[in-house]
Amino acid sequence: MLALILAAQLAGPPAKIDQMAWLKGCWVQARPDGAVEELWMAPGGGVMLGLGRTVRDGKLREYEFVRIVEADGSLAYVAEPSGQEKAAFPLKSLTADEAVFENPAHDFPQRVIYRRLGPDAVTGRIEGQIGGQARAVDFPYKRCATGN
Repeated sequence: MLALILAAQLAGPPAKIDQMAWLKGCWVQARPDGAVEELWMAPGGGVMLGLGRTVRDGKLREYEFVRIVEADGSLAYVAEPSGQEKAAFPLKSLTADEAVFENPAHDFPQRVIYRRLGPDAVTGRIEGQIGGQARAVDFPYKRCATGN
């Protein structure tokens, strides 16, 4: 059923899941009071599975199950954040170093962006509007140390 819903929503450019392989791995944004982490599995079966968590002051504050799915010749980012409804963001644009997913009907964010900055650095960004005001949050990630 999800595949049918996504196929109906996708109007993005042609893309294959293997084009997102650069996102594979463990990524961390260290903060003085904790960390934000994302772990992405390699592409397989038309999907990349991801998991995120935010730890602050030694406690889990947020978590998220995510996937990038191949459907109807394009891609979509599907997020299931802690305490919120599942949301799908069809691919808007894709280059060798950047993927932009967008769902203008979603409350916040309306866009999810990943940019590859090199082999060991990626920036995640969410952006959109809240109450008519533009908002954006950047997540500058470094590759996790070996063994994590």
